[in-house]
Amino acid sequence: MPTATAWLGNQAVGFASMGQATSAAIDVHVIGVLPDYHDQGIGRMLIRALAVRAKTDGARFLTVKTLSSAHPDPFYGRTRRFYEAVGFAPLAELPEHWGPENPCLLMGKALA
Repeated sequence: MPTATAWLGNQAVGFASMGQATSAAIDVHVIGVLPDYHDQGIGRMLIRALAVRAKTDGARFLTVKTLSSAHPDPFYGRTRRFYEAVGFAPLAELPEHWGPENPCLLMGKALA
């Protein structure tokens, strides 16, 4: 699975992996940044790296699935705001994708 890693010196501080969702879309499977390095542009850089790779691979869209706002978890509110800030828009609620206790939100970003 293609993966981008963010390094500061000799320490990995973040990573993101992606995989083919459809012939037109690449899906962000996972992204993580160490808490001490949040709000420093590392997540934005990782998404940009995945978008470049996805476009190079012929994709027209980058997608991601995250926990829907139908679930009360406050941490995923921050996650959704991050994705919106880097250009993703909500596309569809998929309440049965992970089961009713974990309603899924599909978000997407067109690759220019």
